[in-house]
Amino acid sequence: MYLGFSLCAALLIGALVFTAPVISSTITFFDKIVIASVFIVCCLVGISFTISPNWVRRYRSQKTIQEKNQTNKENRLFRGHHPDCPVFQNHTLQWRNKTWCAGCLGLLIGLCASILFMILYLFTNFTHPKMIAFLLIFLGLFICMVVFLEVISRNNPPLVHVFTNSLVIPSFFFITVSVVDLTGKTVYGLFTILLCFLWLDTRIQLSGWRHRTVCRQCPESCKMYVVNAER
Repeated sequence: MYLGFSLCAALLIGALVFTAPVISSTITFFDKIVIASVFIVCCLVGISFTISPNWVRRYRSQKTIQEKNQTNKENRLFRGHHPDCPVFQNHTLQWRNKTWCAGCLGLLIGLCASILFMILYLFTNFTHPKMIAFLLIFLGLFICMVVFLEVISRNNPPLVHVFTNSLVIPSFFFITVSVVDLTGKTVYGLFTILLCFLWLDTRIQLSGWRHRTVCRQCPESCKMYVVNAER
């Protein structure tokens, strides 16, 4: 379902840039401020989630969390946002004596890089042919497709997972600024940012599906992802 929605969003972007009349070929500085501010705020929120994915849910009592854990036959610690289970070793990596989630680390890198890209976009007056903008949109959508395929694939090394996920948010940057440049309308850029949330959520849902699949096939009895998903 999410993949279907993501495909519809990609087609909608194509229809947007090919049919929307361009009012002005020059984006005003105020338009850039609006787009950059919204995009950067979204990136900052995303950074907080890569560091602590469940911080929004902390209003739930510790007792409820403990009750969930007691339903597992074997309690496990979470390291790098994953159970310390051998089947999830390819999902994490060690750096500076700390366990990192490969996907979240990649997203963190991409988020920080995209903030820098947006700042450069805001304060530079770089112009490029329309064909380049169309190619950047195609590149961004292609990156999203590659990331979706990589997320559901098996046994990729952690560094590959880091690299592909580091491209996700920059691809959103390419698509957003290209849509604004091609249409000349800030509202289309804001709408594109909303669609980027859909693509990001699709990546998260695919990752969750992959985790549950790995967990079900694991011979261990803890079944961390399966139990939590069924409750």
